[in-house]
Amino acid sequence: MKLLASNYDGTLCYGKHVMEEDSQAIRQWQANGNLFTIVTGRAKESLDKYLKKDGLYPDYIVTNNGSVIFDKDGNEIESNFLDYITALDVMYIAKQTDGVVSYVVNDGRHRHRIIVNPNIQDVRYPHMKPDLTEEEVMDKQGGYSQIVLSMSNPDMASALAEELNIFFSENITAYANNYCVDVVPKGISKGTGLEFVTNYLDLDVDDVYAIGNLEKDIPMLEFAGNSYAFFTASEEIKAVCDHEVMSIAEMIKDVETE
Repeated sequence: MKLLASNYDGTLCYGKHVMEEDSQAIRQWQANGNLFTIVTGRAKESLDKYLKKDGLYPDYIVTNNGSVIFDKDGNEIESNFLDYITALDVMYIAKQTDGVVSYVVNDGRHRHRIIVNPNIQDVRYPHMKPDLTEEEVMDKQGGYSQIVLSMSNPDMASALAEELNIFFSENITAYANNYCVDVVPKGISKGTGLEFVTNYLDLDVDDVYAIGNLEKDIPMLEFAGNSYAFFTASEEIKAVCDHEVMSIAEMIKDVETE
């Protein structure tokens, strides 16, 4: 039995949809007795509707860059949350920092958006409507597994992620993600999420195959015994991978012909 782990946005979902050949290849992969896991920065609710549309039913879903993990039945099998005071500090910084358009908090399942500057276009969350007041978000019960700061441009996102990692080095890890900064508990990454699933299943790491295209995918790619870079990945990401492919279907074909 082998485990295939894939980033979602920009890898599995490329050009705003999942290619039918990839969906078919994944379903056949599972039918052959193997496992499929999505490792994403998304919350579960923002992912579920797309998976059903594409006929995909992952055996495990690692959400929020490794913070919360679910099995195929939607049961939460692992969760990590930000220190409450630090989370409030990050929200306060979001309100005071130039270039922050909005911030979104979530607990792995659900997410809530607060608009910071309505005069800047929100590239990441253009259609997500706020459903709670700022006071309700800050008093949210159940904790915060991730906070995403949506920025006006990628350079500002990179700069803010670096600052947050310096100022809150003991409590958080911040990942620059194009127009966003993803903030998760210290030491949590897509790599730790995939490691948890691997240990949970008592699998050998040599039977784990991972594919990604983002900088924050690197911990996952470095953990997996077999790593694949999606063709759009930067040279930095390709350098840590064993292979480069044009699609998930191509990756699965390569694995099956080993």
